[in-house]
Amino acid sequence: MLDRAAAMSLGSQLRQRLLEAIRSGALRTGVRLPSTRALASQLGVSRPLVVEVYAQLAAEGYLALRQGARPTVAAGCDSAPTPDVSESPVDEPIRFDLRPAMPDVGQFPRKDWLRAVRTVLNNLPASELGYGDLRGSPVLRRALADYLGRVRGVIADPARIYVTSGFAEGRALTCAVFHAYGVRRLAVEDPSYSDWVAVDKAGLTRLPVPVDMQGIDVDRLAASPAEAVFLTPSHQFPIGGVLSADRRQRVVRWLRERDALALEDDYDAEFRYDQAPVGALQGLVPDRIVYAGTVSKTLAPALRLGWLVMPPALVGLANDELRRWSEGRPRIDQDALAELIDSGAYDRHLRRMRRVLSRAPQSAADLSGRSFARTGNRRRRGRSSRHPAAAGRYRCKRGSGYPCGIAKTRFGDRRSRQVQFNRQRAAAAVSWLWTNFGK
Repeated sequence: MLDRAAAMSLGSQLRQRLLEAIRSGALRTGVRLPSTRALASQLGVSRPLVVEVYAQLAAEGYLALRQGARPTVAAGCDSAPTPDVSESPVDEPIRFDLRPAMPDVGQFPRKDWLRAVRTVLNNLPASELGYGDLRGSPVLRRALADYLGRVRGVIADPARIYVTSGFAEGRALTCAVFHAYGVRRLAVEDPSYSDWVAVDKAGLTRLPVPVDMQGIDVDRLAASPAEAVFLTPSHQFPIGGVLSADRRQRVVRWLRERDALALEDDYDAEFRYDQAPVGALQGLVPDRIVYAGTVSKTLAPALRLGWLVMPPALVGLANDELRRWSEGRPRIDQDALAELIDSGAYDRHLRRMRRVLSRAPQSAADLSGRSFARTGNRRRRGRSSRHPAAAGRYRCKRGSGYPCGIAKTRFGDRRSRQVQFNRQRAAAAVSWLWTNFGK
């Protein structure tokens, strides 16, 4: 930075260099400069020389000096326009967040996560702080293999598990692997996801197949020329249905007879209220199904952690694709999740969330009762028993004639009428919340 052979003094050179950097915008308004001691040591000059240069620039209005603090570039000195790097405006806090894709992040187990991170940092050897395996942390992959086999019935070997930054990346990787395997036509549930960029970029042709409350229409799937299919058998999004036992067997038969592949998105499978969670479809035909999971709905989307369980035939292709565009996930976060699972804290969190979410329909029904009272409708006494939805974190179902898409059906017995009545009350609560607080 300084030329000791030049005719200009070192102090003048330092002043000129700093002045040029400020005027060009390289040193923007508010940037803190090194302390006099640090800059003098860096340039190999005396400290009084730096003190004098800083004082001169401050007298000229280019620097702001404050005792005990590092000098900062004064406002209005740089001639280059300041780029707008401010974040987008933050929306006002949402009082009632009814978005189906967003979990209750206020329930995130902060203490358990902090304890897991501390345990990892205390135990992780320095040799494990390198780049590591692109497939993910071996510790997390072993923990996931045990957990998925125990809870979801997934047949998983740690060598076939790939840690991703959420389901979106897992879907993109699966699309690339399907294309490399030779798949060109992909059946998708209709309705389903709204973002198909990864599918289109991979060069796959989408073939929509209708779904209902029993899952995908297998007859329509079999009649299509699809070579692979995307499924949400445990909790279809956005309808909320569960793939029936009969259709599960027919899907398995279709996969084997057609020599086809499937991506199973185990969306919201951890949350069921009427019975034990339905096992993963992958457990029935592990050599044809890519199993995808994530903690975005069980913990928080900010963790950006998910996983894929690949069939043996796709492992080599998946490894090749990883080398093309992935550099791996943060190791410490992965091991923290593994510690959360192995310690039992993850299971405890899920049990607590099931209790919290199972009370949501009753809370909505109670709130709708108050809204009915405001509009002059009488609240029916003795009809407030809870009948939550079968699965998931949201309660709305596809259909017509009722707010929030609740299906209009005929009910012959008293319990069915009560279920429908509570659903109508919950839907009215949604409408009341939106009317009073959503605008």
